Amino acid sequence: MRALMNLAIEPAMKLFEVSTLVVVKPSQQAVKRVLKVMADTPMGAIRIVRDRYPMSRAHEVLSCVSLQPA
Repeated sequence: MRALMNLAIEPAMKLFEVSTLVVVKPSQQAVKRVLKVMADTPMGAIRIVRDRYPMSRAHEVLSCVSLQPA
C-alpha cells in the first residue's frame, strides 16, 4: 500500500483516508480521488493532500477517517 506522507508538515503517526474533489486541468472537470495519507491529525492529512495537488483551486475534503488497525 502506498500512502502520501510529508514529514515537513506532520509526523506520520496514523493512516487517514481522505476523499477530495480535484479539478483535472485539460478538461476542467472535477474528479473524486480517495487517498491514503499518513499524518498525526486529520487537519495535517488535509494539508498534505492540498500540498500534493497545489494547482487545483477546487479542493473540497469530503471525508477524513482514521483507519485504525483492528
